[in-house]
Amino acid sequence: MAANAQIERPLSIEALFDRYHVGWETKDPDLIASLHSEDTIFALRDGTEAVKGRERLREHCRQLFATFDFEQEMGRRLYGDGHWVFEWTMLLSLREPGGTPFTARVGMLDVVTLNGAGEVTRKDVYPNGREMHAAFARAGIAQ
Repeated sequence: MAANAQIERPLSIEALFDRYHVGWETKDPDLIASLHSEDTIFALRDGTEAVKGRERLREHCRQLFATFDFEQEMGRRLYGDGHWVFEWTMLLSLREPGGTPFTARVGMLDVVTLNGAGEVTRKDVYPNGREMHAAFARAGIAQ
């Protein structure tokens, strides 16, 4: 090995979180999917079916970003061995049935598991059900 050769090391969990968060902030399905394992599971804990596999996740994100206009307000981040927990608030731009715009605030909690290669193998997203239901009801969106 040449003296100036670099040894590839997985990013720290904090650096992985930062890169992953950029994908969500910029609404980039390709970046998000590239950080997941091929057999990843993405589960929004609202009663809907989990998304399984990198390509299905990419398409799910494309549809999500095309359907909903939202931003993230950062909260606590807790890092552990092979995982992180992220508390955040979704600022969701919606319209009442009469057309009046409003911004809903929905508390969210992500639990993300990583493999040894630094890929996301599972993401469970827990929304505040009361806040989510109230926002969708105000917008006239059936759940």
